[in-house]
Amino acid sequence: MFPFSLPHADKLFKRYFDRWYSPADRQAKGFIATRPDMLAAPALVGGDAGSVSLLSPEDSAHALQQVASMLDAARGDWPTYLAVRDPIDIHWVEAFDAYYDKKQVKGLIARSAPHDFGNDYLVTACEFGSVLGHVLKQRLDRLEWVAAHPYWECSLLDPRTGNLIPVFHWAIKKLSSYGLDDGFGDKIEACLRLLDSESEGRA
Repeated sequence: MFPFSLPHADKLFKRYFDRWYSPADRQAKGFIATRPDMLAAPALVGGDAGSVSLLSPEDSAHALQQVASMLDAARGDWPTYLAVRDPIDIHWVEAFDAYYDKKQVKGLIARSAPHDFGNDYLVTACEFGSVLGHVLKQRLDRLEWVAAHPYWECSLLDPRTGNLIPVFHWAIKKLSSYGLDDGFGDKIEACLRLLDSESEGRA
């Protein structure tokens, strides 16, 4: 399907993720594309994840359990092909980032059937998104998971600055032409510096 070059993240989002939205979910999302790396929402300053999520408490719990399940899946899968071991930390992000070069991502796409919900591309992206979220929260404990449906729309909220970080969309960008060489360890550090800077400006 993509023999010569990697496709853009938005094409991969449409290919592997869009089909799993209900009509209502798709209408709420408003567009078929990956989200910006950080979404500024000043109205959310001082808020909490529970008040931001549009889901019921039961649906929120289910979505966040799916995120936790993907983290557990990464904990089991990644040591089989990456030089990582528990506990999950920034080294897991760096190891994944180094492993998934253009050749590996092209292979991932080639063996992933879009109609299969358990295809390798979707699962790998969601494992990486859960790890990114875990590491960001590990480094900045005030970050809170905001539940959403489907679960890869879950994001991290910084209640001090009102920013939302859609980490699963980061992961899709990594596994595409758009973000392949971004360096996600550095990206995490840059994100944290920006949040700290904005937080100091609000102090």
